[in-house]
Amino acid sequence: IRRASAALRKKMESAILRYNLPVIAMSAECRDLADKYVARKIIPVKYRNDAIHIAVGVVNKLDLIVSWNYEHMVKVKTKVEVNGINLLNGYPEVEICSPLEVVEL
Repeated sequence: IRRASAALRKKMESAILRYNLPVIAMSAECRDLADKYVARKIIPVKYRNDAIHIAVGVVNKLDLIVSWNYEHMVKVKTKVEVNGINLLNGYPEVEICSPLEVVEL
C-alpha cells in the first residue's frame, strides 16, 4: 500500500478502515506452509517473506490475498502451484490478485 500513488493509497486505506480489517498474526503453522512453498521452489528462498505473506492468508482462510508483487506472487504460475500445495496439505484455495483488481478507480 505504501508504494501506491497517493490517490490509490488513500482508497485502499479507506477500504481497510471501512471494513474494519483485522491484523493477522503469523504462527508456526504459517511458517511451515511457507516453507513448503519455498521447498517446492514456488517462491525463492531469498523471498521467503512472500511465501509467509501467502501462507498467513491461507492458514487464516482468507478468500483473497492482495499484493503488488508481480514477480513472485501475482502471476498465474504462482497461483496454480500455491493452490496445489494448499490442496495437498488440507488448506483451501486462495485467490492472489493485485490491488487494481479489487479497488475501483
